[in-house]
Amino acid sequence: MSTSTIEIRCAGLLRDLRRKRGLTLDDFEKLSMGKVKAVVLGSYERGTRAISLARLEQLCQIYEVPIQYFFTEATISHAQKNERLIFDVRRVNRLQDLAEPLLNVRKYLSLIVQKRSDWNGEIISIRKSDNENLTLISNLDLDELYNLMKLNGFLFKAV
Repeated sequence: MSTSTIEIRCAGLLRDLRRKRGLTLDDFEKLSMGKVKAVVLGSYERGTRAISLARLEQLCQIYEVPIQYFFTEATISHAQKNERLIFDVRRVNRLQDLAEPLLNVRKYLSLIVQKRSDWNGEIISIRKSDNENLTLISNLDLDELYNLMKLNGFLFKAV
């Protein structure tokens, strides 16, 4: 079963809300007075655990944001911006328990490193034109893939 766009979006927004407030997962657990365990919130933020609307509403109350925050597209599409993506190859290779689309992206990045014969390459960038290849190998549109990569700490930078 693949992760939907809304699930990926909610996961990323949850992580962004927590980080913007300067909270660790443990800090949030304390803020919620133990109602939301750190490990559970982390699972929601990674998109590895489904979140119910009731739980999402509870998190909205704690963060003091309306639930519409998660259902309104307020950002410019990354696909429309056609960004050049930069990856920290060491980090990508260390990540565990990746969803299939990201496993395919990791293989693709390894192929690029090989073709460039850049064995010391720790940071690599891919051309804007390669974004289309990423969507083909991941079977996701660029917005979904970008959000999934961002959510999993895959991207070093997008320019």
